[in-house]
Amino acid sequence: MNWLPGFRPRADVRLRLFLFPYAGGGAGLYHGWKDAFPGHIDVLPVQLPGRENRLAEPAFRHLDLLADAAAEALLPLADRPAVLFGWSMGAGIAHAVARRWERAGRPPALVIAAAHPAPHLPRAGPPIHALPSDAFWREVARLGGLSEEAMASEDLRRFSEPTLRADFAVVETRPLIPPGSLSCPIAAIAAEDDRTVPREHVRAWSEATRGRAAFAGIAGGHFVVRDDPAVVTAAVLAAVDACALPGAQPRPMTLRDLVLEEP
Repeated sequence: MNWLPGFRPRADVRLRLFLFPYAGGGAGLYHGWKDAFPGHIDVLPVQLPGRENRLAEPAFRHLDLLADAAAEALLPLADRPAVLFGWSMGAGIAHAVARRWERAGRPPALVIAAAHPAPHLPRAGPPIHALPSDAFWREVARLGGLSEEAMASEDLRRFSEPTLRADFAVVETRPLIPPGSLSCPIAAIAAEDDRTVPREHVRAWSEATRGRAAFAGIAGGHFVVRDDPAVVTAAVLAAVDACALPGAQPRPMTLRDLVLEEP
């Protein structure tokens, strides 16, 4: 399956954890995450078109079209409890896929949204996806998403620009969704030093569900998922343990600064 590189069906898993990347990222962002989770959790990095092994495919420019395709492709694997995790752009995708799964009668066990405003809130800052090339890359550099070496390579910038622009279009043109759009639990994770997404905009994910909600702050900036993934995997595992494992009684996450919020 193109959406799940290297996927092999496993009969012994209790739960499937789908991982959606930030803008410009691919499934490779989550390389090594399998080692951070117990064997009964099937860790599944999702590959979007336009990158890595799907480089020949055009990237989606609209969230609804992307979510339609991802939800349909991944729904057969919701045959057991499923958790949808997304970082930044990936959080918006996870939410949109969850809405489609709920309409199909197969709601996820949990959505974990990290480093992204709640779906009823607009993205902070002016859009950049339609800027001229030089201005676009200045904004990308300001956001800190690429290394200095990558920014210095004209060939790499030219190669990656179409997909990165498409991803920013997904983020910047997403429809605002009224509160209460999901019934499944939501756990929101904010990076405390994130200068891109205000903490209170992440915490507002509690308004996106009619069910249970939880919030946690973790150390790091907007790209901590890339720079220090162990901090993020610990938070994700805590959320899964608290909210999503089949047969488990709901309990607070183990993070020191976590807050559980009832609807």
